[in-house]
Amino acid sequence: MNLLDIASTSGRQYKRVSSVKGGEYHGPCPGCGGTDRFHIWPGQGDCGSWWCRKCGKGGDAIQYLIDFEGMSFPDACKALGRELPEQQEGRTPRVRTPAPDSWRPRETAPPPDPWRTQAEKLVAWAHQRLLESPEQLAWCAARGLDLAAVKKYRLGWNPGEKGKDLYRAREAWGLDTVLKADGTAKKLWLPIGLVIPCYRDQGPGTEDRELHRVRIRRPEGDPRYYLVPGSGTGPMVLGTAARAYVVVESELDAILIHHLAGDIVGAVSQGNSTAKPDGAAHARLGEALAILVALDSDDAGAAAAVWWQRHYPQADRWPVPVGKDPGDAFRAGCDIRQWVAAGLPPALTLPSSRGPERSPPVPVEAPAAPPESVVHIIRAQDGRVVHITDDPAAYARLARDGAIVLDSREVAVVKRSGATPEDAARFLDVKEIFPGARIDDIGPAAPTPEPRKPGTCYWRSK
Repeated sequence: MNLLDIASTSGRQYKRVSSVKGGEYHGPCPGCGGTDRFHIWPGQGDCGSWWCRKCGKGGDAIQYLIDFEGMSFPDACKALGRELPEQQEGRTPRVRTPAPDSWRPRETAPPPDPWRTQAEKLVAWAHQRLLESPEQLAWCAARGLDLAAVKKYRLGWNPGEKGKDLYRAREAWGLDTVLKADGTAKKLWLPIGLVIPCYRDQGPGTEDRELHRVRIRRPEGDPRYYLVPGSGTGPMVLGTAARAYVVVESELDAILIHHLAGDIVGAVSQGNSTAKPDGAAHARLGEALAILVALDSDDAGAAAAVWWQRHYPQADRWPVPVGKDPGDAFRAGCDIRQWVAAGLPPALTLPSSRGPERSPPVPVEAPAAPPESVVHIIRAQDGRVVHITDDPAAYARLARDGAIVLDSREVAVVKRSGATPEDAARFLDVKEIFPGARIDDIGPAAPTPEPRKPGTCYWRSK
């Protein structure tokens, strides 16, 4: 019995999509659902391996049984017919020390010339279609990408043909021929949606740029973000001579940040929380004086931030003050530029003249005391001063100063708890010990001395 057999016993169906690694199958994840995010390679290893692109987790058949079937390690071994290693009597089990981190940035190859030729035609055509579509321009503007941003980053819109997705010959794009079950050649799928091109430098010291990737954000359906086959896999790096970078997951978030604050920071889009920089991105990040790790404000983003801080000493976790990502924060009224500036050392908030990819310089004033209308100051029953504000920049500044600061959502949490003096005091204790910690819900657990980064959640809803 291999991993595919085990996963299929629950009624979930997995479709063969490739012959790589002895066969690759896609289907729903037993943990987070979906339709094709869970990948299985039944021929890899003893019984197969798996990986979910949403959860960011993976492992072998034993790990699958532990994670999704609730088995213990001995029970999982028994279910797969494996014998547990015997422990010799009177001998202390050997404790394995973790292996040293062997991560090295990978080198990503550029797409072939035929692919770039066809992709450039698609990008140019889609860009013109977007400029002719007031509806799609309004969609972009609502996410902080005005007409200037659309033109600068060559965003486009693929309306399809007669309302249906485009299909083109794979061979014209320099891609291998893939046969369907009936023996006919499979076409290259170009779905309706927002076309997001990614350009990269050809090499250090040159201003020439080449098209590296095309991604399409579909209005609906799974996958929401479709990577055009043949695209390069390196991260998007905007602002190749920046003194500081903001690391995010989505390419649209990277474009938003660079468009609004490109004179003080660059932006790097990794695609997801578990992706690592390639050689070109690593070279830029290694020279940066500061790196703000703004991966999504969830468990996966927080866990990935630890890796970044371990490999880049100048990196600091800097999640958005509201929402899950910069796009959410912008739609909630957050001033993205002020949020970025609040996370940087003051010397780096002065506009840089380095590099050709800069937004028009806009002076950043030194933070001043917020007016009474922005920050409301109250005194708690025990005498502590509490600041209440929904202004993201004021919230970030107060948190960095070690003040007790709440927003209206956190105030609502206190009210939902019954607003007892004990609950309110416990809430303020956490905010005082961990300045900037966000509270999702008040639970029974007491604060621990574990250090927390500003912006992390202390309690979570059950």
